[in-house]
Amino acid sequence: MLYGAAQVGGTIRDWCLSRAPGDRAVIEQGFAAWQVASGVPQLEAYLKAAAPEVLPRLRDLAVERRAQTEAALDAGSASPRDDCRAIRAQLGTYANLAQLYPAEYARTAALRQGTPVTTAPAQPAASPAQAGDGGPFITATNFSPFNRAFVLKVLGAAGGQAPFTAGGPLGPGAFRCVREDTDEDSVTVAAYRYTLNLYGDGGVRVVQASVRPRSGAAYDLKAQTGTYTYERASGTLKVKGDRDSDLLDDLIVQSGSYDSLIQKVTLFNFFRAIKDRSGRTLLYGQQAYGAQADTTQTVCTPAGAPVGVSPVEQERRAQAEEARVFNLYRAAPGQGLKAAQIEGIMHHFSTRSDGINVLAEESVVLLLKDGRAYFNLRWTPSDLNVAASVKGEPGMWGQWRRRGAALEVKRGGSWAALPGSLAVPGASPERLSGDFEFFSAYTSGTLMSGATATTRVTYSFRPDGTYTLRGGSAVYGNLNTGATQTTGAAVASDPTRSGTYRFDGYTLELRDRAWTVTRTVAFFWDRSKTHLYLGDRSYTRQ
Repeated sequence: MLYGAAQVGGTIRDWCLSRAPGDRAVIEQGFAAWQVASGVPQLEAYLKAAAPEVLPRLRDLAVERRAQTEAALDAGSASPRDDCRAIRAQLGTYANLAQLYPAEYARTAALRQGTPVTTAPAQPAASPAQAGDGGPFITATNFSPFNRAFVLKVLGAAGGQAPFTAGGPLGPGAFRCVREDTDEDSVTVAAYRYTLNLYGDGGVRVVQASVRPRSGAAYDLKAQTGTYTYERASGTLKVKGDRDSDLLDDLIVQSGSYDSLIQKVTLFNFFRAIKDRSGRTLLYGQQAYGAQADTTQTVCTPAGAPVGVSPVEQERRAQAEEARVFNLYRAAPGQGLKAAQIEGIMHHFSTRSDGINVLAEESVVLLLKDGRAYFNLRWTPSDLNVAASVKGEPGMWGQWRRRGAALEVKRGGSWAALPGSLAVPGASPERLSGDFEFFSAYTSGTLMSGATATTRVTYSFRPDGTYTLRGGSAVYGNLNTGATQTTGAAVASDPTRSGTYRFDGYTLELRDRAWTVTRTVAFFWDRSKTHLYLGDRSYTRQ
């Protein structure tokens, strides 16, 4: 983990060299000094000898985050040249190994100082290598309710040459697929045609899809996107559709068996890559729905390289752009407003009805001592670049004043009452203890016949400065992505779900076990400290 975190330092050096090329000597000298002080060369030498296969993966982590890291540096630097001439300070902010992984940093002290060690420090677990070049397909596969001769006939009609082998390598490519749905009398009820694009980064896209039913006119299907995994030993292809791609799982059937409720006959469903005698790759899928089986059969033939940009790459680009926009007016950590410049934060909570749902609405307004008010607070005030924000988003700024016991604001028009109450900042530092939970539910349709989407997120804080996260999403304000992260991973196996925290004033800083630093606005509603506002929502003490 330490060596992987240190690779972010290389990204910072490269960023500095591109932003301040005239200061190369100073930048390289500062970077080299940081590497030596952190023991990076010793870590690399140890890993080369003990686990060389791990090095590329650790380096790739920094490469994957390069765009996000550079976006954060661009947004946080008012003067790149000055920051890069003091590159060790930048490295201390974004790649401070001692703060990111204190236990591992202490455990590897002797190693990093060049002293031989007798007990190896903990190493990242290597993922098992994909093994297997496939095996017999026709002779080693149960095709029930189909027979082998019929499957051979279908593959032969698609140009396949027996014998066939299941599995083996499967590179990126496009496949033209034909699927036939039949009823229990083996009569075709629908024919599908589509192009399946498999991309090298695990993305999948189905395009040019159409259906011709037994009766009626043919019609087109919308494009489907998602991700896929491939098991080289068996040739099994599995997909997971994106939120609005509900047909993808139906086109690329899932592996498994179907036990009829009428008769206990197991029918086998799968979608596999196979190679014929000439080495040509085909895809074959089948699915059955009952003992007197309604069935589907799919055969896909090669159609060249995948077309267009992978949906995985599209999502990465979208996140990078979201991070860029989100961080436009963000200063380097702690280089924004000082506590002496802040009058307070006005917080307002209300609810409104939307059909059968009751929706919570929250707003925050940052009040400065000079009489200005800011209406677009997305992160901690201590990271707000006021000058850039005033210039780039002037409509988000106004004025505030006291009128008796109440507050008023003026935002481009007349003065109006400012609802809410002044938030209570954390102590310096504030130690939290216990669970704080956010919960929401929204029902589409009616209570009797509708779908309900729920979100439950719980932060468990401990007085020793550690935390864990359970539930569906993380707080707003991630330095790397600038966006809410949605995940359902288990805490124990996901390093992004636990770490250390520091709550000081209006700033909550989280450092997870995957090197990510999150700085977000945080405060209590009142002195009871029952409700804790984090990022863009409130959490209630349990």
